[in-house]
Order: sequence, then C-alpha cells, then structure tokens
Amino acid sequence: MRNWLKAFSTAVICVLLLGSVVAAQPIQLQFWTPFTGPDGAYMERMVQQFNAEHAGEIEVELFILPGGADYITKLALAIRTGAPPGVVVLSPNDYFRFLDNLTSWTPEELETQYGLDVADFSENILQSVTRDGRIYAIPLGTYCLGLYYNIDHLIAAGLEPRAPETREEFLDYVRKLTVDKDGDGTPDQWGWYSFGGWAFRVLWQWYTLLFQNGGALLSEDGRSAAFFSPEGVEALRVYVDLIHKENVAPKDPADPEEAFRIGLLSLHVNGPWMINLFKEQPDLNWAVAPVPVLGKERVVWGDAHLLCIPQQSEEMTEAAVTLAKWLSDNSIEWAKAGQVPVRKSVVDSEEFAALTEQFEFAKQLPYVRFLPQTERLAEIESVLLEYMDAAYLGDMDPEEALDYAAEEVEDILRRR
Repeated sequence: MRNWLKAFSTAVICVLLLGSVVAAQPIQLQFWTPFTGPDGAYMERMVQQFNAEHAGEIEVELFILPGGADYITKLALAIRTGAPPGVVVLSPNDYFRFLDNLTSWTPEELETQYGLDVADFSENILQSVTRDGRIYAIPLGTYCLGLYYNIDHLIAAGLEPRAPETREEFLDYVRKLTVDKDGDGTPDQWGWYSFGGWAFRVLWQWYTLLFQNGGALLSEDGRSAAFFSPEGVEALRVYVDLIHKENVAPKDPADPEEAFRIGLLSLHVNGPWMINLFKEQPDLNWAVAPVPVLGKERVVWGDAHLLCIPQQSEEMTEAAVTLAKWLSDNSIEWAKAGQVPVRKSVVDSEEFAALTEQFEFAKQLPYVRFLPQTERLAEIESVLLEYMDAAYLGDMDPEEALDYAAEEVEDILRRR
C-alpha cells in the first residue's frame, strides 16, 4: 500500500512539475526587420519593452537584416522550408509577392478578434494592403520626401524663413541661394543638388514630380513603361535645367546629405530618417516642410513599413498579431526614430505634434503615392539611374535618355 502511495505521489509531483515547466515557457517569436540604420536602435528598445510587458507569455527575438534582394530571398527560403519568422517587415512593393503565404483578415475580424480598428489607419496606406476585402498586413508607418531648408541661408538671401511652396517660389529661392562668396567663379553655397549621394533619393525626387505632373511609371496592367511621356520628360528636364541652364546645382554628382549638414547646400529633399542626423549637427539652423508643388498637383513619393504575418500555427499567429498590434498602438515611439505613423489617433495626438519635423512630414499623408507593385522594380530602377545620370551629366537630352530607358524597361517587362 505504501509503495502504491509513494508511486502515486511521485507521479503527481512529476505531472505538477512538468505542467509548471510547460506553463513557464513563453512563445518564442522571430521578428525580421531591415532597420540597419539608426532606426534599428529604436526598434530594439520597443521590442525590449514589449518583452518586459509580456514576460512569461511571448518572447520576441529581433533580427535586423540588410534589406533588398537578399532579404526577400531569405524570407522566401524560410517560408518554403516551413520556418518563417512570426512577423516580418516588408514594403508595399515586396509584400504582394508573398500574398499566398501571408495571414489575412477582414476589417471586422481585426476589430472583433484583436481590438484593432482599421478606421484609425490612413486610408491610402490601408488601401495598399487590402485586396478583395481582406487586409494582408498591418501598416506600422510610412515615409516620404520632405524639403529640408537652411534657415540662416534664407534670411541672408533676403527670403522669408519658410520653405518654397510653388515652382515659381522654388526657382526664386534656388537662384538667390546660390552664392559665390569668394568671387572665384564657383559657388561656395548651392541652392540645390540635382544628383549625387544616395541614388534612390534621386529617383524619388523624379518620381514625385512625375506623379505631380499626372504621369506614371508603368501602365495600369504593369506590362509596359509609361514614364516616357511628356510628364516624365518634363519632370527630368526640370532637374537637369537646374544644373545646365539655371546654374544653381553642381555639374558633377556630389553628396547632398553631407553638403546640407555642413552648410554648403540650402535646399535638400530627403526622408524623415535624416531628422536625427541633422539635429546632431552643431550650429545648423534648419527646418523641414512638405515638398513644394513643382508640377500640377500635390503628390509625394512614399513607401511604408508593413508588419506582415506569414501563415503559421494558431498559437504563433495569435502571438504575432499581439506583437503587431502593440507596435502599432505604440507607434509614437517609432515616430521618434524619424518615422511617420499611419494611425490617425497617433498623428492627431499632442505628443506627436511635439515632434515638429515628423509632424511636417505627416501633413503629406493624404498625398503619399506608392510605386506600382512589380517584381522587376530593381531592374527597372537600375536602368533609370543609368540614363538619368547621362542626362544630369549633359551627355544625353532628357527626352533621349528616357526614350532609351523605356526601350530597356520594355524588354525587362516582356521577360517576366
């Protein structure tokens, strides 16, 4: 009898111990991001805070990987081998490649099951992740171009200490801001840089004016180039003429980020990720404003960070949505990294209004336009950069450059 009781007691103790061990194990969740810049440190702190608040329930491991083609290839391999990350950050031009592998919801499901009100999201951003009434990603934030301007330069030139808003004002500004201080025939202060530095920024400024003119990069079905058009040529010619006709931008490519930081450049378009860098520069008196309307309507190129959840077990999916919702609910912290939240409640908050520069970027939320979704974007942009550089250098006319570029892009699209 005593042996039976002893065995029974031992079994009960083992079951209880095993149950406590199992209960104590949190769900392990991988979170993949391409935030290799200063924004990565902000995301690390957010994940640490999430883990602290969900201790014993969910434990997130943050992976910061270089973006681009390798990032997409690694994700595709992880999905194919049945070991995808719990949550992965993708752009609107990348997430659509994985639609068959992503979890999706109706707006009602997100609200009733997870308490996430999709009506609180910026409409045009939410539309980019909605297909046939189902939402395939939870937008974390967006980013677009803004116009950085040196306040001291404007005042010295007799201009109002505010950003230009129209083409006429913009041209007046860059002419007055290009100054040859030592009289050697070469400006020591430039109003504008048309090219140089990070190549994609040069494309983004052209996309913005292309869209403002009413043009498009590709046809609606994505099967042919649409940028070799009066709208596309005129957009490129504006920036080329600033070099070769107006003489308000250098003829050789140069880094505008560095030039603006040290006070050699007066006006500069870039994204919100430059905010914290420029703030670190002593004696740089600057501000940022929406991109001026150089075309016919207010539009600005933009992109977004989307929280995508690959298909996985129900338990993992619940944990992944918990993380995504928490990040979205706390996107004011992400804004401090130089990002623009897409939750209306966050953008309308006093805390966000105190982030002066991010608040200026957020004014453009209704006007943000994404590029068309195509798996060939990297190849297309490589071609565009090659021929646009030729136009900027004066080796080709803008019309000729975009004509050649369109021919090559057509070949790329035919191979898809």
